[in-house]
Amino acid sequence: MNKKTILLGLTTGLLFVNGIFANDSKKDDDNLDINSIDYIEDDMEVELGFNTSDYLPEDFNAHEFYFDLSDVSYIKEGSIIDLDTKQYLPKGFDAYAYPSDVQSINYIDVVGDAPVVLGFDTEQYLPENFDAFSK
Repeated sequence: MNKKTILLGLTTGLLFVNGIFANDSKKDDDNLDINSIDYIEDDMEVELGFNTSDYLPEDFNAHEFYFDLSDVSYIKEGSIIDLDTKQYLPKGFDAYAYPSDVQSINYIDVVGDAPVVLGFDTEQYLPENFDAFSK
């Protein structure tokens, strides 16, 4: 019984406080009427520097739909491209593998086998029979 009395008193008190703040005139000022905002429409024409009608068909209508969806050819759902990529990939290849360290990242040189031109002869600065690719 005591619990119900406390709960009823608390609920009544909250409703009373809510009723007091319902007549707050400051809340009415916070409501903004969207129709009271003046919208300035900018009617600016874009000058392209040429007459577009010279490049369009005679009866061209920008609002008409000239594309026919029946001309689009679709791939049937049942047709699957039969290509086994395993024969072209190394053994144990995982496309979703995450590199564990910096050494496991392979850098692919875009230039390829094209020689690098430094603009001077490097042979006079290197020892005889020098091979940069020997281990």
